[in-house]
Amino acid sequence: MDAPRPRSSARSDGRTRTGAGTVPAPVGVRGIRPQDETKLRGEHRFAPMLHTDGELHAVTVRAPVSRAGIRRVETAAALRVPGAVTVLTGADLPGRRLGSKVQDQPVLAQHEIRHFGEPVALVVATSARAARTMATVLTLDLDVLPPLVDPSRALDAEAPQVGPDGNLVTTARTCRGDARGKRVVRRSWRTGRQDAAFLAPEAGLAVPDPDGTVHLWVATQDLHADHLQVTRALGLRADGLVLHHAGIGGAFGGREDITVQAHLVLAALRTGRPVRMAYTRAESLAAHPSRHPMRTEVELTCDDDGRFVSLRTRTLLDGGAYAHTSLPVTAIVHDFSAGMYRFDAVDLETTTVYTNNPPAGAMRGFGATQACFLIESTVDAVAAELGIDPIDLRRRNLLEPEEPLATTGQPLAGCADPREVLDAALSVPEPARAPAEGMRRGTGVALGIKSAGLGHGKPDPATAAVRLTRSGVEVISAAADVGQGVDEVLRRMVGHHFPGLPVTVRVADTSFPTAGGSKASRQTMASGGAAAGAAERLAQRLRERARDKGRPVPDRWSHDDLTALLGDDHADTWTETDTNDGPPTGPGRPHKAFQIMAHRAVVDVDELTGECSVVQVVCAQDCGRAVDPVAVEGQLVGGTVQGVGFALWEERDVDAEGRQLTTGFGDYLLPGATDVPEVVPVIVEHPKLDLAFGAKGIGEGPLVSSPAAVAAAIRAATGEPVASIPARRVVPTRSEVPA
Repeated sequence: MDAPRPRSSARSDGRTRTGAGTVPAPVGVRGIRPQDETKLRGEHRFAPMLHTDGELHAVTVRAPVSRAGIRRVETAAALRVPGAVTVLTGADLPGRRLGSKVQDQPVLAQHEIRHFGEPVALVVATSARAARTMATVLTLDLDVLPPLVDPSRALDAEAPQVGPDGNLVTTARTCRGDARGKRVVRRSWRTGRQDAAFLAPEAGLAVPDPDGTVHLWVATQDLHADHLQVTRALGLRADGLVLHHAGIGGAFGGREDITVQAHLVLAALRTGRPVRMAYTRAESLAAHPSRHPMRTEVELTCDDDGRFVSLRTRTLLDGGAYAHTSLPVTAIVHDFSAGMYRFDAVDLETTTVYTNNPPAGAMRGFGATQACFLIESTVDAVAAELGIDPIDLRRRNLLEPEEPLATTGQPLAGCADPREVLDAALSVPEPARAPAEGMRRGTGVALGIKSAGLGHGKPDPATAAVRLTRSGVEVISAAADVGQGVDEVLRRMVGHHFPGLPVTVRVADTSFPTAGGSKASRQTMASGGAAAGAAERLAQRLRERARDKGRPVPDRWSHDDLTALLGDDHADTWTETDTNDGPPTGPGRPHKAFQIMAHRAVVDVDELTGECSVVQVVCAQDCGRAVDPVAVEGQLVGGTVQGVGFALWEERDVDAEGRQLTTGFGDYLLPGATDVPEVVPVIVEHPKLDLAFGAKGIGEGPLVSSPAAVAAAIRAATGEPVASIPARRVVPTRSEVPA
C-alpha cells in the first residue's frame, strides 16, 4: 500500500523510489546500483539537508560532568535570547524511559546526571544561531559527585551505584569439562572505545499534522524500533507518530539508538510547529554509543604438539551509563570467545557493568570483534611459546564442519569450512615491494566468526510487499539502506522472478509493517527473503494468468505482456505481501547463520618511531551467495579499513573524570587516503540452502577479524605483545627482526 504523507512542504530525501524504470542486473552479476549514481551526482538528500517552511530549530543542552545531582536548570537567560521559543527539561516529561533492550534512559535527565554529554535540556528557537546561543547561556545548578570510571571497580561494595539496581548489567557463563594440557599460556588483552564515525551527523525534521499526528524524518537503522521507543517514552498513541526514512550517511551501529528522535517529537508537540535538529560533529560524538571497551584475562592450555585442551576467560565490558545494547553484545562476545577452535574444556565468563563513562552500544562487529581479538591474539601467543607456525597451529585446532562450537554447542553448519576461508585469504600474493630501509615487515592472520540475524530466540521478522502494475514491478519495504545496498538486493531478488521487467523499490514509513533493523547483517536474509517469497507467488499468478489466456509464458516479460495480462483497467495491480522470520533460533541453535571470515595483513613498522604502516590486507569471507558482487566487495573493503583504523588509531578518549576528550575528526583519528592500504576482497560462496538464493549477511564480518590480523602483523614485525588496541605506535625492542 502507499504510505500516507504528511501535509507539509518537507522536501523528499531522494530515497522514495530506487531504480525507477530500470531492469535490475541478475543475481550474482556485477552491475551499478542506481542509488550510487544519484549520490555521485549530488542528488541524494541526506538527513542534515532536510528543511521545511516555518521550521524551528532545536539544540540539546548536555551535561558538562559525568556524575552529578541536578538541583535546578536555570532557563531565564535562555528565554531572553532574541528568537527564543521555549526550553524543555525533564520536568516537562512523563517520566518514562528510552531503551531498546532495557528502559533505563531518560529523554532528558531530571534528577541525576550519569555520564558526560547526557541530555539535560532542549532549547527551541526561530533560528539555528539563536538556539545555539540559548544553549550557551542556559545554566545548570549541579551537585557534582565523584564518578565511577574504572569498570573493574564497578562491582565493589563501595562503588557508586550507576545502574537502576546496581552496577551489573549482565553476566554470561559457560563451564564444561575439566581437562588441562601440559603447556599453559596466560595473557591479558584490552580493546578500546571505537566510534561509528559516520560522515553525516545525526539530524531530523519533525512536522506536526493538523490532525495531531507528528511525522518525523530521521536517519535511522530501524524505523519501527525508534517508533516504539519514542511513543513509549513520550506516552503517545502508536498512530500519533509516523516515522519516515531520511537519507543516511553511514551507520555502522551508531544509528541504532535514540538521539534526536524523541527530542524532535517532543519539541514539535509542544510548539505545534515543524522542528529541525542537526548535530555538530562534537555533539554527534557525545550523543551516540561507542564500541564496548573490553578487558580480559585468558588462560589456554595445550599439549606439547599444540593441540588445544582448555580455555578459561574472564572478560569485562564497560557498558557506560546506560544499558543500550549491552545485553546482546555480551552474548555475542561470550558466544564467540573460543572462536572456531576445538577445546576439551571451557570455563568462560563475560560480564558487562555500568559506569559513569559514555554509554557503549552497537558498533559494526557487535562484540565479535572483541572476541576475535581475544582468541586470535591468544592463539598467536601460544604459537610463539611453542615455536609453531601460527597458521599451522590454527589448522590443527580448527573445528571441522558440523562440529559444535565450544561455547554454544551449535554445529558449525551452513557455512564454508574455516580452512577454506583461511586458504582463500592466503591465496593472494603478498606485496612484491620490499619494505623501505629502517622498516620491519610482519605478516599476520586472523580468523573470525559472527552470527547473522538477531538469534537467541528473538523474533526477527521482516515484511515486504511486491506490486505488479502495467509499468513494471514495485517492492515496498521499510528496510533502511544505510549504504550496504539492501535496495539493490531487493530489486535483484524480485527481478529474478520477473526477468525483463523494471523493478522499483519504494521505501515505506512506519504505517507499513516492520522490516526490522539494518543491523546484525540481517537484511539480505530477512527483507530479501520476504521480498523473494512475495515475488515468487506473484510470478506464479502471472504465469497462471498467461496460461488461462492461452498465451505462452515468456522467458523475459515485456510491457506488452503486462498490458495483455493485467486487464483493461490501467490502475489494475496485483500485490503479494510476505513476512519472513527465517529459520527459528533457540537454546540449542542460538544463531540463524554464521559469517566466516579470514584476514591476512602485511604491516611495516618504523624501527625508530614505532609508526605502523599497513601495506596490504586480504579479506576473505563466506557470504553464502553474492547477490550483488560489487556491493559485497565494497563491504569487505570498507569493513577492513575500519578494522585497520581500530587496530591502529581509532579511540574516543575519556579522562580520569569520565569526560570525553574527543570532539571531532581532528582528534578522533580515522584512516585517511594515504593510510588506506591495498585491500583485496575475496568472495567465498557457500550457499545456505534455507535462505533465499543461499545468501546470508556479510556487513559486520570484515570488521571482526581485521583488527586482530593487523595486531598479529605488528607482533610479527616487532616481537612486541600488542596486548591492547588501538596500538598506535609499537617500537621494536629487539635488535633482530623476529623470525
